[in-house]
Amino acid sequence: MSEQNSPEPEKPGINEGNQRAGLFCLAGALAVFLLYRFGWAEGPDNACLAWMKSLRSEGLTHRIMEISALGSIPVLILIGLVTVLYLYVRGDQKTTRRIFFIMVSAEVVAYTVKHLVRRIRPLEFMDPFAAPTVGTSQEAAQDLLTTIESGGEMTNTALLVSFPSGHGMMSATIFLCIAFLLYNAAGGRGPRLVLAATAAGLIVAIGLSRVYLGVHNPSDVLAGWLGGIGWTLTWFAFFARRDHLGDSVTGHDGA
Repeated sequence: MSEQNSPEPEKPGINEGNQRAGLFCLAGALAVFLLYRFGWAEGPDNACLAWMKSLRSEGLTHRIMEISALGSIPVLILIGLVTVLYLYVRGDQKTTRRIFFIMVSAEVVAYTVKHLVRRIRPLEFMDPFAAPTVGTSQEAAQDLLTTIESGGEMTNTALLVSFPSGHGMMSATIFLCIAFLLYNAAGGRGPRLVLAATAAGLIVAIGLSRVYLGVHNPSDVLAGWLGGIGWTLTWFAFFARRDHLGDSVTGHDGA
């Protein structure tokens, strides 16, 4: 029968739902930027930073720095490479290329936007212990630490830019990618809820650690979260839609 050869209808949960959610998150990131640009984010940012600063203790700060390290570029690169290598060994070349593209392009976008916006980190709230989590070398970290303690000027101004949070955007991108990949393997509602809660918990914990340490404004982190989630969902929706269109042309059922 002709009905048997027709492709299945597009799955809204995979394509349209992800696309709407992705675009909504990207629009949210833009809205956060506008709040910063017009000065409306400064009051809430400073209030939150001051409250976080009041919670600090040496022991807690060391623990928070360990959480923050999970979102550092070296750690996220390692996690990303392990994920891509796993897909490659499985022989899933298409998904390997797509995940690699999403992760790398998200980092390029975060870096580009950060250096275009050039928002200064909230140095007056920064914990001196947090300097190594910003610097890319011991010299850079020492430069930042000297700036915090003396109020002087930094020679490496690239370390001062903060919007959006790279930790926030890249942790959202990478852990969301991993959650998508493991979702089908995690059979049953319970395991999937645990998977979603774990991914969300890591993303939120890493982002909040940056605010606690005073290296980012809350709006930096919020924009990073929204940007990373939006970027990932939008590309997943694009790839799923393209696969569906390809199945429609070839007459496959999309299985």
